Amino acid sequence: MSARPPKDAAVALRSLDRRFRGLFAGLGEDESPDDLAHRVGPDGMAALDHVAGAIRTTSLLRRALEQVLTEDDAVLHPAVADATHRQWESDPTATVDDLVAELASEAELLAVRVEGVQADDWARRARVVGQDADVTALALVWDAVDAAVSHLKGAERTLVAMRGRG
Repeated sequence: MSARPPKDAAVALRSLDRRFRGLFAGLGEDESPDDLAHRVGPDGMAALDHVAGAIRTTSLLRRALEQVLTEDDAVLHPAVADATHRQWESDPTATVDDLVAELASEAELLAVRVEGVQADDWARRARVVGQDADVTALALVWDAVDAAVSHLKGAERTLVAMRGRG
């Protein structure tokens, strides 16, 4: 398996706005994107819950990356390495446009940070509370990308399941 370069992560992060907007843009005219996005799907989450999860995870991992890059002997929150600790409540009044814009902003902040990291710094490591292994700066970035894409797919599955249901 070849290494996943940071530049590819920056490109993937910048594509999240377009990809998430595309999910909601494809809804039929008889279905309000905001109404459909709040309906809970088979996985127990609404499509907007997935968007909120992508936002919070991207933000968490961006801040963890900053710690790894700026602190010697950084110690990170357990949620950095354990996705089961990444459960957040979403705002029931949030709109698709607002949350996708927030995700785009978080993703852009991380992409800009990724582009500013020196090659040697990608190997920097940090400990995670409650974990036996360290995490690298590069692993944090790719975790953010992978988690956001997973939420994108979850939102897509939810929207497919909810279409046509009232």
